[in-house]
Amino acid sequence: MSPSSPFEPREVAPIQRGFVAGLGREGIETFREWASALRLFMLAMRAAFEPGKAARGTVHRVTLAQIVFTGAEGLPFVTATALVLGATLMLQMRVAAPGLPGEIVGKVLVTLLLRELAPLVTATIVASRSGTAIATEIGNMRASLEVLGLSSMGIDPARYVVLPRLIAVVVSVLVLMIYFGILALLGAAALAAIFGTPDLGSIRTGIADTVGLPDLPLFLVKGAGCGGLVAVICCHYGLQVKSSITEVPLMTGKAVIRAVIGCVLYSFVLTLAFYSVVGTPGFQM
Repeated sequence: MSPSSPFEPREVAPIQRGFVAGLGREGIETFREWASALRLFMLAMRAAFEPGKAARGTVHRVTLAQIVFTGAEGLPFVTATALVLGATLMLQMRVAAPGLPGEIVGKVLVTLLLRELAPLVTATIVASRSGTAIATEIGNMRASLEVLGLSSMGIDPARYVVLPRLIAVVVSVLVLMIYFGILALLGAAALAAIFGTPDLGSIRTGIADTVGLPDLPLFLVKGAGCGGLVAVICCHYGLQVKSSITEVPLMTGKAVIRAVIGCVLYSFVLTLAFYSVVGTPGFQM
C-alpha cells in the first residue's frame, strides 16, 4: 500500500547506532571541545601581548575584581574545608593505625595533603564557586548579544572577557592552594596536640624529611595548570551559549564537570611524572 503523502512519519525508523559508534562519536565530540578550549587559551595568551594602553587598564581593573571575587571572597570556604580535612585525615590515621610513628604521619600528610589534596580540593572549590559564576556570566553575555556587541565595536572578547578571568583564577588558585596546605597541616597538628599523640616534633621531622626542592615546581605547576583549566573550560562553555538563555544552566553544568575532570586527570599525570622522575623522597621502598 502506497503512503497517502510524500512523507509518512510512521515509516521513518530511528537510526540504530551501536555502542562502539556512540563511544566513537562521544570521543570525537570531546576532542573537538578540548581543541576549541585550547584555541581559546591561545587567543587569550596572544591578546595579552597586543598593544593598547587603555585596553590594558581595563583588563587590569577587571582582573583585580575577579581576584577579589575568586580569591578573597573564597577564603572562608577554603579555611573551613582545609581545617576540617586536615583534622579528619589525622583522625582517620589514628583510628586505622593507632600506634603509627609521627615521622610516618608527617610523610603521609605531605604526600596526601600538600601534593594531592591541596591542588585538587582548591581547584574544585574554585570551579564550583567561581567557575559556575564565570560560565553563567559569559553565557548570559552571549545570550544578550553583549559579546557580539563587543566584537562589533572592535573589542576583542578574548582580551576583555577571557584573559582577565584566566589570570585571576590562576593567581587565586595558587594563593588559595598555599593557604589551604598550611591550614590543613595546622588542622592535623591541632588534633594531634589535643590527643597528645603522635608527637608534634616527630610529625615536623617527617614533614621536613619528605618535603624537598622538587615539590616547589610540582606545587606551582599543579596550581597554575588547574587554575588555567578551570578558567579556560568555564569561559569556553560560557561562550558556547548561542542565543537562548535556557542554554546557560546546561553549559554551566558541563563547564564545572569538565573542569573538575580535567583537573583530576592533569593532577594524576603530573603526580605520575613526578614520582617517575624524582622517585619517592622521604620513603624507603
